[in-house]
Amino acid sequence: MHPILFEIPTSFGKLPFPVYGLMLTLGVLAASLIGHYRSSRIGLNPDRMAVIYLICVTSGVAGARLLHFMMASDSAEFWHNPLIYFNPGKGGLAIYGGLIGGFFSVMVYCRRKGMSFWKVADVMGPAVIVGLAFGRIGCFFAGCCHGKSCELPADVSTLYEGSGGHIWLSFTFPYMLVQTAHGVGVNGVPVYPTQLWEHLAAMLIFLISSVSFRYRKFDGQAIATVMLLYGLWRPINESMRGDDIRGLYFGVLTTSQLISIPVVLGALLLIATRWNKGVAPEVEYQPFKANEDLGPAPRL
Repeated sequence: MHPILFEIPTSFGKLPFPVYGLMLTLGVLAASLIGHYRSSRIGLNPDRMAVIYLICVTSGVAGARLLHFMMASDSAEFWHNPLIYFNPGKGGLAIYGGLIGGFFSVMVYCRRKGMSFWKVADVMGPAVIVGLAFGRIGCFFAGCCHGKSCELPADVSTLYEGSGGHIWLSFTFPYMLVQTAHGVGVNGVPVYPTQLWEHLAAMLIFLISSVSFRYRKFDGQAIATVMLLYGLWRPINESMRGDDIRGLYFGVLTTSQLISIPVVLGALLLIATRWNKGVAPEVEYQPFKANEDLGPAPRL
C-alpha cells in the first residue's frame, strides 16, 4: 500500500525508509523482548540468550535468502551467478528458509555451550512467530506476498481509498480485498489479502503456543505446537497466493507447501518421542549480585 514511509534527503539523493524494513525491525525487537522475559522465568540466562537472538536474525536472513534463490522460479539465475545472493536488489526472503536456518543454527550453538536446546526452542518458537506477524504487515505495505486476483463481490464496500491503493470489505468470502497502486507485486488488480491473513494466523499460533508453553508436559512442546500449526496453516494460505516467483513441484505444490509436509511430520515425531520426557527442573534466573558474590572490596 505504502512501500516507503518517508525519504531522507542526502547529498547522494533521497534515501528511502521502507515500511518493510521498519516492520522487520519491530518484529525482531518484539521477539527479543518475549524471549528475554520468558527465558529468565524458566532459568535461562537472558544475557546468554542475547547471542541466541543474534544467531536467529543472522542465520534466519541467510537461510531465507538461500531458500528463495534455490527453490524460487528464478533459481536458474542464481545457479548461473551465485553472487546475486549478496545483491539486495535481487530476490527476496523465503520465510521457511529463515525458520529452518535459525532452528538448526541455535541447535548447534546450544549443544556447544551446554544449554538446553528444547527449553531455548520453547522460548524462541512463539517469539519468532510474533516476528513473522510483524513481517507480514511489512509485506502488506510493500505489496509483496499478495494473493490471487479476485472479482469484487456484489456487496463490497470501500474501507480505504488513497494514493497507495484500495481496500474493500464484504459480508461474503473473502470478506476483504486489497489493490495496491505502486507496490513491488501486482498493482491495479483486486487480490486476496494473504499477508493480513497470515498476520492473524501467526498471532493466533503465538497465543496457542504461549498457552502450550505455560502448561508444558515436556520440553519441546511449545516449538512442536508452532511447527504443527504453522505447517498446517501455510499450505492453506499458499493456495490463495498469487505471486509467481515461487517454485512449483509435481505441477501442484509450491515450495512452502512441499516443505510444510516434513515440518508437520517433524512436529508429530517430536511430540511422539518427547511426550514422556517431562519438563526438566526450572528455577527462575536470579541476576548476578556483585556485592554478594564478590565479597567486600579489597583494601588498598
